[in-house]
Amino acid sequence: MKWPATCLALTTAPLPVAAQDLFHQPTNASVPAPVPQGILDTISDPVFNIVVRADPQPRTPAAVINAMLEGGQSDFQSFVVGEQIGRPETSTPECGSSLRRMVIAFTGSHAPSGTVLEGNVFLSLFLSPSGPGGDLEVLAWDQVNDAYNYYKLEQGTWRLRNRSSDLGTVSEADLSNGCLACHVNGAPVMKEFAFPWNHWHGLPNTFLASYLSPGQQSWPAAGSAFLGSRLTGAQNLESTIQSSVQRFVGKIVEDRIATAADGSVTVSRLPDLLDSLFETTELNLGSSNIKSGLDGGGLTQRATTPLNIPDSFFVNIAQMRDIDLPVFEGQGLVTEVFTPVGLGLSVTEYEALLAEFNISTECMPGRDTLFPWFGPEPSEFDRRMVERLNRRGIVDDEFVASVLAVDVETPLFSQPRASLLSHIPESVTAPTRGQLPDALRAAVIESLQNTAPRSEPEEDFLSLLLSADPVGELDTRVRQLLDRTHTLLSDPVERVPHLRMLYARLVANRDAFRESEISIHLNEFPGLLPSE
Repeated sequence: MKWPATCLALTTAPLPVAAQDLFHQPTNASVPAPVPQGILDTISDPVFNIVVRADPQPRTPAAVINAMLEGGQSDFQSFVVGEQIGRPETSTPECGSSLRRMVIAFTGSHAPSGTVLEGNVFLSLFLSPSGPGGDLEVLAWDQVNDAYNYYKLEQGTWRLRNRSSDLGTVSEADLSNGCLACHVNGAPVMKEFAFPWNHWHGLPNTFLASYLSPGQQSWPAAGSAFLGSRLTGAQNLESTIQSSVQRFVGKIVEDRIATAADGSVTVSRLPDLLDSLFETTELNLGSSNIKSGLDGGGLTQRATTPLNIPDSFFVNIAQMRDIDLPVFEGQGLVTEVFTPVGLGLSVTEYEALLAEFNISTECMPGRDTLFPWFGPEPSEFDRRMVERLNRRGIVDDEFVASVLAVDVETPLFSQPRASLLSHIPESVTAPTRGQLPDALRAAVIESLQNTAPRSEPEEDFLSLLLSADPVGELDTRVRQLLDRTHTLLSDPVERVPHLRMLYARLVANRDAFRESEISIHLNEFPGLLPSE
């Protein structure tokens, strides 16, 4: 069903403007100033070309959507996220108005221009029971410049906030007060990226916010043209974000590869490229895939089946699976390797941990999030960057395994692993692309061998790089952790102390998420992460 022309009435008459009326406001504190023509001439994304250049210029969310749908070859999907997604109430004593955020993604193409919208334009605005409102935030892909442009429609004025190309050229102070404070690598961000999408309206076996269905009196907006048949689950947004991130990292990698006339290949700025393998550059949030019923939202029941701890809590399982680590062979996309059904937590055990650590959900009625054991995990961005480096022949499985095997039990914020990045050369050249992994490995080995004295992580890394089978060594270390975890959780004496230790690590990970430069701005709501 296409967007009916009568569904959305513009709240104000559009004003005729030119593209020069686009203002630049890179930080929240910046005074908006007209964007110079020289910069305007370099911008080429669908929002700029279809909306900002238009005369009259669309100045409401409805008008923007109508502009995108012009010609009848495109449509859109709506997604709803909120830390109170499990509560249908329009307001609560704890939190006041029950605002959600609505994300709009487009399908198809803009007919008049032939511009592909799918995966290239995302809109975001607040959603109240009566409908969407507030400022409109926009993310658009500029395929000419291989960059994302961030806009905001605030009080009827279009503002260019940031461009992903600002990274590396704009001061840290400015970056910390603009869109790139959350989008730290420049790409789209979906905090609860993977199944079960803790705070999103999703699948029937994850969580359906039934009050968003048409006909619900408590949420009249449910029947609006913004939602209705266009409301869909987070699983569809995940696939769109994933493909967008893959394209973005692909462009970054390709931009660093140069082939000379003699066929030799050079890869430059390697420490920046390999950062995602050695360090945590971005974070997602993950959880158990079983609802505990402890969220206090009124739409869930107390769990009767064991609660699993996400495998990403124990190891960087996504990057390990990308190199086909044998220990995970045959496992489905949603795994319970470390805490299978027989070793998962009963809801009573989980409640005991919440009580012992004095955990509460600030501004929320329950003791926990919708899905339990909710906390940071390795990001989709870092995973896709490493995957692309591997696919483009810059690193091989053996090199990736050598890095992951160092401090294998610390998938996030590993200082030992991060310290090894200093041994990555600024660039590497090989006679052919197929010889790049060996050239990189040789350069790193040489750097490590020339270091004296070597730290324990350096000794371990050197040994792994010189090993005949680094993938096998990583597999052995993961199996040892897996066996130890199963043994401790199976032991009636050791089980409770081990669960207590694991939960303490989860609390520490949450604290790191709140405090780290890469994620502090993502902690937008007091109820996002349960705390002591």
